[in-house]
Amino acid sequence: MHYANTYLEKPVVPDVKITGEGTTDVLKCMLNTGSDIYQGACKKRGSTLKEEYKNASGTCYMDPRDMAKLGVNNWDTVLVKTDFGEVVVNCAVSRDAPHEGTVFICKGPWANTIVSHDTYCCSDPTYKGIRCTVEKTDRKVLLMADLMRWVYKKYVDETDDDTVENMESLGELPVYKGRKWEELIDHDL
Repeated sequence: MHYANTYLEKPVVPDVKITGEGTTDVLKCMLNTGSDIYQGACKKRGSTLKEEYKNASGTCYMDPRDMAKLGVNNWDTVLVKTDFGEVVVNCAVSRDAPHEGTVFICKGPWANTIVSHDTYCCSDPTYKGIRCTVEKTDRKVLLMADLMRWVYKKYVDETDDDTVENMESLGELPVYKGRKWEELIDHDL
């Protein structure tokens, strides 16, 4: 019996080489979010602060025809914008293609920055059918702690005059009161 190997640096995606320079700078799409086996495995292992979780949850899965329109390949970065926010994520060919005009991002920190926080009296935000735009970018996908710092201004002092995206990464270890784990000494805990 064969089981999916979820201990991978990046999720397995179809190896499709996208050719062409792209025909559009901004692609209008419908965003759906949901769970994914790779994301779930990372959460069960407790690796939500690590690069592997960023690669599993911080990825926009797209139809290869849409990727060709943008001129992007697997693991290029894209900026996804909705009426509720924006986020930089990896892009990759969807294992569920074809679904031209629809993109998928795993439910989690990256998707949460671009879905509505309004629950419309049903206790859950709207995770599906959200209008979005996708465009190629040279910006990098942030690790979880860095994303929390950027979106929610966690671990930022009033004296910080640099933009969060330009700050040194907090890394893959836990952050305590705004300090990197390796900077802490016993009495700080």
